[in-house]
Amino acid sequence: MSPRADKTRAILLDAALAAFARRGVRATTLEHVAASAAFTRGAVYWHFPDKVALVKAVFDDLVWPFDIGPELAVYRQSEQPLLLLREVLWLKLLDFLRNVRQRRRMEVVLRYRGTPELPEELGERIESLSLRTLQHLTAAINIAYERGQLRRGLTPIDVARCLVAACMGVIAEHMEDPQARLEHSFHLAPLLVLQGAQVA
Repeated sequence: MSPRADKTRAILLDAALAAFARRGVRATTLEHVAASAAFTRGAVYWHFPDKVALVKAVFDDLVWPFDIGPELAVYRQSEQPLLLLREVLWLKLLDFLRNVRQRRRMEVVLRYRGTPELPEELGERIESLSLRTLQHLTAAINIAYERGQLRRGLTPIDVARCLVAACMGVIAEHMEDPQARLEHSFHLAPLLVLQGAQVA
């Protein structure tokens, strides 16, 4: 694709994402996207043969904001894996906060997750990303558990679920008030959960 075509495609993707957030995925038509981007319908159809292709392209590189990934070596090498996890999560959440496109994607995902508003394939992908994130967090927390660093009665999966809930809560709060400076909340959510889970 030429640089001009790449730019047009990016504008169309941003317009589609804004329309999905405003109208919902089902209610948004390719005509809405064209009008919002100030392009013709032909320009939209040149880049995307149909709405399914457009939705797929908009969410193609969706990243779950606090997925730490499957690599655990750094947590195994750390004397305090929960402290390291807290810092990694804070950095992940700050990256998310600074990435406008990812924030808008998550806004649509959180607003319509589990509803018929999202295409089935996208809903399945979102659930897969969410589950994978939970598995990665659980595996990292399990390292602390095996070392006796979790409070008695807590399991890695329970702590991971609390962590996910706290982080999602901060993201939802940000959606309600996008102008709020939430860096502190982004740091505080993992801190409170992981500090509360750690043996004193």
